[in-house]
Amino acid sequence: MLIKENSIVQNRFVVEREWSIPELLESFDPLYGEPLAERNAAIQQLLPKAMEIYDDLSDLARLRLEFWRLFAPQRVDEQWFKYTTTVTNSYTWELTVNADGLFFNDLSGEYSSHPGRVYEQMHCDFWFFGPMMPMPDLEMRKRVLSVLRNALLDVDSPVAKAHFELFEYPSLEIAPMWEEGDHYRTDYVTLRKHGIEHGATTWRDGLLYTSFIAYERFLAEPAATLDGTMLTPTIRESIEQHISRRFKVKPQLDDLAPTPNAKSKQLFMEAKGKPKPSQQGYEASPKEEEVIWPLELNDRLAQQLRESDKEEVLRQLAESLHENGAPVADLLYEVGKAALPKAKMALSKLLMEKYDPERGVEVHLTLLEYEAQDSYWRDYVFSAFNRQRHNPAVQRWLVQCLRGDNELHFKKAVDVLVGWGLMFGHTEFADRDMLRALNWQDAFAADPDFNKALEKVVKVIGDS
Repeated sequence: MLIKENSIVQNRFVVEREWSIPELLESFDPLYGEPLAERNAAIQQLLPKAMEIYDDLSDLARLRLEFWRLFAPQRVDEQWFKYTTTVTNSYTWELTVNADGLFFNDLSGEYSSHPGRVYEQMHCDFWFFGPMMPMPDLEMRKRVLSVLRNALLDVDSPVAKAHFELFEYPSLEIAPMWEEGDHYRTDYVTLRKHGIEHGATTWRDGLLYTSFIAYERFLAEPAATLDGTMLTPTIRESIEQHISRRFKVKPQLDDLAPTPNAKSKQLFMEAKGKPKPSQQGYEASPKEEEVIWPLELNDRLAQQLRESDKEEVLRQLAESLHENGAPVADLLYEVGKAALPKAKMALSKLLMEKYDPERGVEVHLTLLEYEAQDSYWRDYVFSAFNRQRHNPAVQRWLVQCLRGDNELHFKKAVDVLVGWGLMFGHTEFADRDMLRALNWQDAFAADPDFNKALEKVVKVIGDS
């Protein structure tokens, strides 16, 4: 590939093609045939030039430019999926999503004569046009979108809501097929439960090729660009009826149009409220810089806080919110109580370490909801208390465990006290006789020695 000032020249199979900036941003699978990493890097190089011609771009090109600008691939956690599709036979697929893109491995050779062929797709293409190859399960499509959304630097941007349409695929009792041709060659289109197939056969060679179009791409890509697929207006209308959708006239994306002082606002948001006044192009009024933009910035950061589960990202968001005067502890507590386990672990840790230790323990203890599924959660919850000796909420919880009827929690609480006294330097808990007296059998039998040891523990904790 040769990267010019306003285009990329691709020479593939001895055929030269020059891709303009609008073509790169509007086309499905641009620079097809080149390694995915090289395609990503080449388009990235042209983004500054694309910003210069922003007003001349189409709505779709603006959206895709916005995605390229806001998407941080290093924030993508690698995900791996394995699933099947069924026509007459069952076919197995593997999908890997990572910082480079999406990789569909056709293990059974459903669309390739060589099993194991890998189809590469850009993050941006998946976001706007749906999967390149079959992905039948709606929940899986949602999960991949969620992975990519977590990598957007601004989840309030219009691009965050502009992904392909999510819907259940049609249930087909009989697969509709359309054919056109003569006794030499026949071109066909047929529907599957997982997408659209089109191909060609001849009387001499049989099947020449079979290609795949996802239903989402069928709806999202302009009809004129799906050339060579025999998708005539009549066939297109029939397919729309089968998937119970109609093409919609997309509204003008006014949110992407330049607004007064948009450049300064962009710099303010990108700098998390701390732009350098000397930065070229930054001119903000006191009202914008001190009142209007900080409120909007905090709303954006709070939304990102709700959608991320990475500890380092959450830590940075919390710090930015704190610096901008937002009620960080309240936000972390609110989000943490409703979060999934991975995010809950990070949010409770942030609260306990820095923002609100007692409410952090409250969030942290909700992880015990999962201990029936896996003892890992019980071990994780109690081990975090090894370094929370002076947290009143931890002290209350341990005493509650020692007085309660849950044997597993009782023993874990004793382990924490042993750790405090013998491993982490809190000598007031280094009384071996006291620790030995804290055993479950004596507690269950209300043994006097246990009661004395428990009273001593309560007193020692209270004297801290």
